[in-house]
Amino acid sequence: MARKAKTSLEAKLYILTLGTLFTVLLGVGHMAMSEYRSTLMEERIQSYDAVAHSLAFSASQLVEGGNEHLTDTVSAHVKNSRMDLEYIVIADNQGRTVFAESKNLPKKTNIKGMQWWAVVRRIMGYGNVSPENIHSVSVPVMIGNDKSGTLTAGFNLSSAQEMIDAVQSKVLLGLSLGLLVGTIFAFIMGRSMSGALRNLITGAKAVSAGDLNFRITTKSIDEIGQLAEAFNAMVENLANNQELLIERANTDCLTGLYNHRYFQEKLSSEINRASRYNHNLSLLMIDIDFFKGFNDEYGHPVGDAALRDLAQILIKNVRETDIAFRYGGEEFSVILPETSIEDAKVTAERIRQEVENHKFIDGEGQEHSLTVSIGVASYPDHCSSRASLLLAADVALYQAKSLGRNRVTIYDMDKSDLPQADPRKLYILLNAHDMPTIEALAEAVDAKLKLPSGHSRSVAQLASAVAAKMGMPEAECTSIYLASLLRDIGQIAIPDAILAKTRPLKKAEKSIVATHPSLGHAIVQKAPHLSTMLPAILHHHEHYDGTGYPSHLAGEEIPLAARIIAAADAYESMIIPRPHREPKTPAEARKELVELSSSQFDPKVVQALLDVLATNAEKDKAA
Repeated sequence: MARKAKTSLEAKLYILTLGTLFTVLLGVGHMAMSEYRSTLMEERIQSYDAVAHSLAFSASQLVEGGNEHLTDTVSAHVKNSRMDLEYIVIADNQGRTVFAESKNLPKKTNIKGMQWWAVVRRIMGYGNVSPENIHSVSVPVMIGNDKSGTLTAGFNLSSAQEMIDAVQSKVLLGLSLGLLVGTIFAFIMGRSMSGALRNLITGAKAVSAGDLNFRITTKSIDEIGQLAEAFNAMVENLANNQELLIERANTDCLTGLYNHRYFQEKLSSEINRASRYNHNLSLLMIDIDFFKGFNDEYGHPVGDAALRDLAQILIKNVRETDIAFRYGGEEFSVILPETSIEDAKVTAERIRQEVENHKFIDGEGQEHSLTVSIGVASYPDHCSSRASLLLAADVALYQAKSLGRNRVTIYDMDKSDLPQADPRKLYILLNAHDMPTIEALAEAVDAKLKLPSGHSRSVAQLASAVAAKMGMPEAECTSIYLASLLRDIGQIAIPDAILAKTRPLKKAEKSIVATHPSLGHAIVQKAPHLSTMLPAILHHHEHYDGTGYPSHLAGEEIPLAARIIAAADAYESMIIPRPHREPKTPAEARKELVELSSSQFDPKVVQALLDVLATNAEKDKAA
């Protein structure tokens, strides 16, 4: 295909050039020949007229016959066709012929007294001359004794036309030679242009394939040559700046650290290298504690300065072989090649202490403190792939936050009795698209929380039914169903000692439990296809009067899906036994929902939930 394209380009150049030359030459030749033929013919006719008028001066002598030498001379002129003279006929004023001479008229032909035109016709008949080829000139003359007459001379145009045709042949020969020369030049030009263009195409393909050493060799000084020189200069500049361009593409512009895109690429390559050589690889996930509040209080410029300070702390406290990244927002990460989990913890603790001791300066010169929570995970101890290593470090980070922040936590899959807490399995489950797999994950979370089997499914069914009752589209009802199943997934990071308590929790323990919506939000956002459920997961513990958590939203500020899940979860939780209380009857649970309407729950959602429960009760009776 590439060769055909090149041939086609050459052919088009040749055809275009030859066609243009041929058209121009034909047009010029036609105009030149038409003009030249007309000019030559006019000149010849003018000469014929001059000859006729010169003969007119001798007309009387020819008629009288007294000058034999003159008569012989004229006869010789006519007989020998000099000046293309075909005939001379002199007639009196009555049109009667008094003298005639022609190379085709027999000498003894009696023509005197005949009408001059009859004589001309006879002359033409003897010579088989076409009248179209005769140019006739009539001149008034005196023929003796003051008598007037007319001299008519006929000139044969054939010789003139032959002469003009000969000239035209020479001109056409010149045009043909010009066309041949033009063809040669067109061929040379076409080869030159197509060759230069092929070089440019080859160069462009080479550069697009990453070959920045390719240069175009050209001796041309025309526009294509200038284009080749510009191409070479561009490639030279790209080669000189390639490393700078790659660094800029991989660098976070605020902190100077590598960015999230390069983190994913580098983590994959380091995992592959560790697997190939059977080496350890550790990962730190670092999050600034309460950074949103710091930003809101002191402003984003101060927050940006704090992010830059933290980046410098990371660079200062890691080895040259370690790689620090700004993962996103206030979250950072460090890849530690060939590093055991114990050594990674030492590095993480050094970073945590350095941040804690660092004084962050605001715009007014005031000093402020920040802390970080750090999750640590290691390959192959905790995972078998890039994704599972990242999730393990994430889970460890969530655990550090749930335990009070400003701490380093190592991921420990044996810390929980929930098999699905293993990040390798959790990652697979979260990225599954089929409903049974998501329901299985919810069942595992229920088991960890010591809830009856099917509890999350019951909450999900009730919540989606309430959503349908309130007129929400089917797609949103399905989204609410899934969000209900995953609402408590953040509790996998809550210590078992807290979850298993039968007595009321202490204030600090309640604070840890209250982090589970945020932790669940952080976990689920790793699965892009579940992004529509994030607001409901994050805010399903908000209260209608603004006293809930984590954001203290109130009224319509709370996403409708979250308000629905909150009511459905409360009802289903009230009618099941818990370690610290006995279950309520359905009637008692409905009564409590009504009592808490407008304070904890949305009144419209409560009413829709009661209607659904009533409808379900009627169906149960009918069954």
